[in-house]
Amino acid sequence: MPATIEYTTGIDNNLLEQINQGGEGRIFEFVNDQATIYKEFFFSSRHPPNLTALQQLISVMESCSEKERAYIESRTVWPRVAVTDRGRLRGYLMKRVPAQFFRLYGLRNRPRNVLCDWNYLSMRDRYENNPRLVSEIPKPNAAQTSALIADLARTVQELHRHDVIVGDMSGQNLVWTDQPSWHVMLIDCDSFRKRGSTGVNYPKETPDWEDPVVQQGQTNQQSDIYKLGVAAYRAVWAATTHLPPSDLADRPPPAGVPAALPSLIAQSTGTGDRPSAAEWVQGLAEPSAAASAPATPSQTTPLAGKRSTPASPQRPTIRMRPNSPGD
Repeated sequence: MPATIEYTTGIDNNLLEQINQGGEGRIFEFVNDQATIYKEFFFSSRHPPNLTALQQLISVMESCSEKERAYIESRTVWPRVAVTDRGRLRGYLMKRVPAQFFRLYGLRNRPRNVLCDWNYLSMRDRYENNPRLVSEIPKPNAAQTSALIADLARTVQELHRHDVIVGDMSGQNLVWTDQPSWHVMLIDCDSFRKRGSTGVNYPKETPDWEDPVVQQGQTNQQSDIYKLGVAAYRAVWAATTHLPPSDLADRPPPAGVPAALPSLIAQSTGTGDRPSAAEWVQGLAEPSAAASAPATPSQTTPLAGKRSTPASPQRPTIRMRPNSPGD
């Protein structure tokens, strides 16, 4: 399939069915191709989507080995084909998020299939064991949660090796599953950008996930590490939108969690030198026998850290805050 197709000749409107809508565009499925999704951007004359930046992302796969490409595609919904309309970027094609990332969840009289996003880890105390809810969302223990964090760190490491900045890493953009193993997938990948690029869309960050060290919101690979630390803390300690306490590195981790994790989180969310994604992978390499055990409700308790505005675990519409492009 070519890296770019023209909308009028490559997309048949009669075969599109809208399935979702977000702050930047609409999501469609093809009635004759359930494996492919089309994201169409809302047009902005002030900040039109950047075709060159999207083509740079698509071309990343060309520089990967077959093994690298297979891994990245298994951990992201990477843009595959740019869709243009008379030279203007209109949207792009990507794969559908696999079915194992969806689970039944909701009120007993109207449950629905939802994506298992990171909020179901960080806010699990709000829905686990709630008699009013139906939930088939897995309940990882501390070791299994650590396995998810280690998998996320490996993906960030691989992306950084290819000069990619994740940018808008947040509770809604990280989804996870226990099938066939505990692993994470990054979605909304048009927020990714090549280092030195301005990005596909006007750069943004999700509130409660902004790196305080970044000047004017210029996200970079170091801010990815900050968000990795925030994600890890909130998942292990079910810390909702809290930030890690200043003495986290001095506290013992919960049973089943690698000993290095509190220190990695503290260094990553501090104002000094931050570890690389490779150092995260190395630090979390300590095996845990409990990681292969059946999922059970977590027994971890949130630590008292800084707190920001609470959010809902049911994938609400998130207000996006724009920032300035940069490395």
